[in-house]
Amino acid sequence: MRKTLSVAALAAACALITFRSTYEPDLWWHLAQGREIAAGHLVRTNLFNAQYADYRQQYTSWLFDIGSYALWTHAGPVAIQIAQVILLVATLLLVAAACRARASAAATLAVCALGWVVLEPRALPRPYLVSFAAVALCTWWIERASVARSWRPLRWAPLAIAVWANVHVECVFGVALIGLFGAAEWIRPRDLPRGESVKVMAVAAASAAATLLTPYGIGLWQYLYENTFVPQVIDIAEVHPPYLPNYRGFFAWSLIVVALAVWRWRRVTLAETVAMLMFGALGARYLRLTPLLFLVAAPFVARGLDDVARGERARRVVGALGVAAALLLIRVPLPALVTGLQIGGSALEPPALFSPRAMQFARDHGLAGSVFTSINLGGYAAWYLYPSARPFLDARLQAVPPEHFRAVKDASSDPLAWAALTREMDWAVLSVSRVNPWSGVGRFDPALWGTAYKDEAIEILVCRDGRYRVLIE
Repeated sequence: MRKTLSVAALAAACALITFRSTYEPDLWWHLAQGREIAAGHLVRTNLFNAQYADYRQQYTSWLFDIGSYALWTHAGPVAIQIAQVILLVATLLLVAAACRARASAAATLAVCALGWVVLEPRALPRPYLVSFAAVALCTWWIERASVARSWRPLRWAPLAIAVWANVHVECVFGVALIGLFGAAEWIRPRDLPRGESVKVMAVAAASAAATLLTPYGIGLWQYLYENTFVPQVIDIAEVHPPYLPNYRGFFAWSLIVVALAVWRWRRVTLAETVAMLMFGALGARYLRLTPLLFLVAAPFVARGLDDVARGERARRVVGALGVAAALLLIRVPLPALVTGLQIGGSALEPPALFSPRAMQFARDHGLAGSVFTSINLGGYAAWYLYPSARPFLDARLQAVPPEHFRAVKDASSDPLAWAALTREMDWAVLSVSRVNPWSGVGRFDPALWGTAYKDEAIEILVCRDGRYRVLIE
């Protein structure tokens, strides 16, 4: 009964950070690619783009794409939200299992409550949700291996990572985590005999090989390599460091990890030290990776809390304090989470950011061919309008040459260059509420372009000398 209530409470907490208005422009091109895969066309080039239809795509999260498309088409947007809740619950349950291997239930409660806060800003319908659960699974296996002093709990890792590789590129973090555990235990044995640590390293090597078992082969690693250069090409929010107050959960968790590591320095293993340093540094550098430190450090923190609070009563106090701290640290206050509950289409397609009416206008009036799109609307246009319309720009940073993004940014400050960049297009779909150098807002000369449609989210412009000029208001 207690376990059932715990899972129900966990599901309710995850639902609160899922069933709400969500801005996720990447979801739309995932759906568009899923539609192509469902039709039997595995996406290997940027087929949505008029200029770069033959430009190779080294890797896509094809299982996530087709899964999302199947959920959306068979059960609607609410199915995407339910899947998100399931993945978040699975993540926290696996974290709890990892903590319970060597820590109390009260400490586990505190850790999961704080983890809920860390996960909240990144609770979005994206393939990295699968990676959260998979990293937690690897952490659990490592805890079990430490308790058993054996490599055997990790024997299923290569198979799991083979599946994971077809969902998200961050499967490489699972390989790294297992490899670090084996190598550190070989260098300085604490939880494993050296013979067992060698077998763990063999599991890591097999897991690394398993990342090649995708339709794209080595493309996953090529994609990962290219991704390291993204900040040099385009400035997007998720490659920024985390900031206050939105990521206060991550900073609070980091302080707890550091404090416990200093206090328990004699008991910290080399494997824990290296993993927490590596994933902590990644989270401190890139806000999209902030959950990783929570996922790999959770068992260590749970054991540390038990050392702080010795005795059943003290540990219950720690558990209660963890829940209270989570409610204080959560980015969106609990009452606002409750009153802001949204289910279905308007949650994933908020009217202030996306507009089905604008897409319907484009379809009704036969708008087709190459279309300039704000970077955050390229996938949206691909989902609603492809194949009749082919977006000029979207947020898939490896789906076009880096020079494409640089050219748009440079032209955004040069009217003549902008006119040359868009001279082959008769219409444009602009994001009214998300203005940046790649949005095109304010760049089209009113003497040459006129508004055919506009609402609070999207403006559709057409060329005054083009085939759609009759649509200008």
